[in-house]
Amino acid sequence: MVAIGGVSIMDSLHAPGKRHSDEVVQQQRKQLNKNLIFKKGLDNAHSMVCVVNNYRQVVFANKKFLAGMGLENISQAIGKRIGETIKCVYANNSTGGCGTGEACKYCNGVNVLLKSMEVNEGYSGEFSNVNRMRGRESNFNVFIHVAPLEIKGEMFYVVSFTDNSDLIQKRMLEKTFFHDIINTAGALKGIIGLLKDDVPELMKSEVEFVEKTFSYLIEEIQMQKNIMEAENNELVLELTTVDSFEILASASKLYEGYAAAEQKKIKIDDQSAQITFAIDCKLLRRILGNMIKNALEATAVMGVVTIGCSYDEEQAGFLKFWVHNDTYMDEKTQSMVFHRRFSTKGEGRGLGTYSMNLIVTKYLHGKVNFSTKEEEGTTFYIVLPLVITAIS
Repeated sequence: MVAIGGVSIMDSLHAPGKRHSDEVVQQQRKQLNKNLIFKKGLDNAHSMVCVVNNYRQVVFANKKFLAGMGLENISQAIGKRIGETIKCVYANNSTGGCGTGEACKYCNGVNVLLKSMEVNEGYSGEFSNVNRMRGRESNFNVFIHVAPLEIKGEMFYVVSFTDNSDLIQKRMLEKTFFHDIINTAGALKGIIGLLKDDVPELMKSEVEFVEKTFSYLIEEIQMQKNIMEAENNELVLELTTVDSFEILASASKLYEGYAAAEQKKIKIDDQSAQITFAIDCKLLRRILGNMIKNALEATAVMGVVTIGCSYDEEQAGFLKFWVHNDTYMDEKTQSMVFHRRFSTKGEGRGLGTYSMNLIVTKYLHGKVNFSTKEEEGTTFYIVLPLVITAIS
C-alpha cells in the first residue's frame, strides 16, 4: 500500500482501490452533518440509506441502515466501503477491500455504484450478497438505488436499499410454477393427440376440440409467462424468419375454437400482404392472439372479426398487423385501455392490451394503437420494423 497526498493507492482486480485518509473522511462527514435538514430527512426515511464519497467510502448512514447492519453507531461504518460495512464474505479477499477482488466483478452492488458515477445520474439494480453477520452467513437481497449528490463542488452518492427478498422468492416460485404447468399441459396435449386417431369416429370432433383447447391453454400460460419476464427485464427474443400471412393463419386457426368465437367468424382480409421478415414468431402470434380474443369478446353473435397485414403507409421499413371488430369503445374505455389492470370484462382482468403494449414497444421496437368510431367499429393495430434486434 502506498499513500500519496492523503489518498491510499491499492491494487485492484475491478473497481479502483483508492481511499481517502481518515482525516479527509471525517471532514466530509462533518460537512454532511452541518446540513441538518439533509441529515434529519435521511434519518426518517423508511429505507436503509448511506452516503459514500467518490472513493466509495461511507461518510453517512441513517438510523435504519445502522440498525439493519447491526451497528451500534456511525463510527463503525465511517470510512469503510459498503461491502465491508455489511460484512460481505468477499470484502477482505484482496488488499484493496470491497470492490477490488475477483468476485467483485460480478457484484451488482459495486457495479450499480460505478455506473452511477460514470454517467453522473441515478442508477438502480438488484443486489444479492452473502454476508457474515451475528456469527453466521446469511443472504442479503435488496434493490439498490444510487443518486449523485454535489455539495460545494464535491461529489457524494446517496445509496438506498430496499429489501426485495420476498420478491426474489416470489419470482423463483413463479418460474417453477410456469415450468411445471407448461410441461403438464404440453404432456396432456400430446396424449390427446395420440389418442384421437384411436377413438371412434363419432368422438373425433370432441377429442379434437379438447386438443385445441389445450393448445389455447398453453398459449395463455406462455403469454402470462412472457408478461412476467418482460416486467422483470428477463424476456429474451428468439428471432426467426416468418411469413406474415402464415402468422395470420395460425393465429386465426388457434382462436376458432375459443369459447367467445362460437357463432362468430374470424376472417383474414383478402388484401393482406405476404411479407417475409424476422421476429420472435411465438411472441407475435401470442400478441395477435390477444388482439383476436379481445375482438371476439367484443363482437356480437354472428359478427365478424377481420384481421390483416400490410406495409405501414407512414413509415418505410415497417409493417402493420391489425384486428377489426364492429363494436365502438366509449371515451372512458379509450382513455384507460392500456392501463395495467383495466378491463372491460370485470375485476381481476386487464393484462391483454397492457401486455401487448409492454412487449411490442419495449422488446419488438414497435408501437400499439387503435382507432374507434361509432359508424366503423374498432381496429387495434401493431406496427413493427421489418428488422428487429434484441434489446440489451
